[in-house]
Amino acid sequence: MNIYLDIDGVLLANEENLAIGAAEFIQYAVEHFDVYWLTTHCMNGDPTHAIEYLDRASHQDLRPWLEEFKPVTWSLKKTEAIDFSQPFLWFDDDCFSGEKIDLQEHGVMDSWIEIDLRNVPDQMTKEMVTLQAFVNEK
Repeated sequence: MNIYLDIDGVLLANEENLAIGAAEFIQYAVEHFDVYWLTTHCMNGDPTHAIEYLDRASHQDLRPWLEEFKPVTWSLKKTEAIDFSQPFLWFDDDCFSGEKIDLQEHGVMDSWIEIDLRNVPDQMTKEMVTLQAFVNEK
């Protein structure tokens, strides 16, 4: 299964702090899934800025895990970068109308996991259960 991750509002609570549980989520995801960046911070396929941007907000060095994330390219909609031929989960705080249409047309609306750190600050800790459920199904 592929995992697609946004940064702002998902892995980062704000520009200076990781979301609660994000470090553990990142490590677990990399150890068990194919993880892809799906963020404006590297929409051109170069993950350098995304890695630095995220790692600077962590008290531990996440670089070894972040460097395992695969870059993707897209221009208008993040769904341009999603491989719909493979099962996936997409963790993002926002899904625009055109992206929702793409998900609906492929019958995978449930693959988008809406992250709302404002109302659920520890949501990434809770999403670990989601990842663990897929690992335990194997």
